[in-house]
Amino acid sequence: MTIDEQLDNLERIVEWLFERGTSKESLKPPANQNKLRERRSTPQMLSALKSLATRVSVLENRILECNRTLMLRGRDGRDGRPGPPGPAGKPGLSGRDGRDGREGPAGPRGLMGPRGEVGKTGNVGPQGPPGSPGEKGPEGQGLSGVNYVRWGRTNCSGDATVVYSGVMGGEHYSHTGGGVNYHCLPYNPKYERYNDGAQYAGYMYGSEYEVGQYNEDPFMKRLKDHDAPCVVCYVKSRGSMLMMPARNDCPSGWTKEYHGYLMTEHYAHKKARDFICVDGHPEYVPGSHANQDGAFLYPVEGRCGSLPCLPYVEHRELTCAVCTK
Repeated sequence: MTIDEQLDNLERIVEWLFERGTSKESLKPPANQNKLRERRSTPQMLSALKSLATRVSVLENRILECNRTLMLRGRDGRDGRPGPPGPAGKPGLSGRDGRDGREGPAGPRGLMGPRGEVGKTGNVGPQGPPGSPGEKGPEGQGLSGVNYVRWGRTNCSGDATVVYSGVMGGEHYSHTGGGVNYHCLPYNPKYERYNDGAQYAGYMYGSEYEVGQYNEDPFMKRLKDHDAPCVVCYVKSRGSMLMMPARNDCPSGWTKEYHGYLMTEHYAHKKARDFICVDGHPEYVPGSHANQDGAFLYPVEGRCGSLPCLPYVEHRELTCAVCTK
């Protein structure tokens, strides 16, 4: 039985009850209801009918609500077209600052910027420990230079320059006093205060070669009684000078300026002399072949005994060399 059919039956029952409760016939109790009439009155019946009508109305509303709920729902319709944009809303309040993001990977290296200004000089730091010694540098050239006398010549050799040239001089061979050294006297002397005439003084004579007994040896020239020239030389690039006796060459690392023979005064003469190195290719002063005496130049020979022989040889003339470094 459907709900509509049940409602129709309830309406007929209510109508029937209402008709019986309001009609006179209905007030007459049936034959079989004498006891019921005694216990009920007409007002009570009306109250029951009202209560029943109320309950029927409530039931009807519930049935309508159920019908609306039980109705089948159709498919959703299509979305409508977008409407026109609405007006812009008011700006919202500023939000809180977000948290710091994680550090990203390093980017590519940028171009070098312009050079900055030079900073101020910092304080001097503590002195560090001494370093290891460096390698020995090349041998430098002497800044002071060196000069030497080239006895028996008027010119210098190699890179040496002439300071001045002149003649050799010394004390007379027969004098016991005076000087013992040979000197290179310039051709152009200068005097200051003087007193002409013989005084009690030392004397300076010219120097003559005394080599006639050798018949031109060892110099291969006829030099006897000729005056000997000399020249003072200067070497800028070297700072030391050495006269090497008994050798015609120089030690390793030294430069030979010239070589020749050792010469001095005769051993039997009263005047003692120092030993000098006269060039092996000597010159003489032109026009000076006359025997004027004065200071003499004799070759020097080796004598065995305290001088070891060999390597030295008895009465052999000794060579020499002038070296610079």
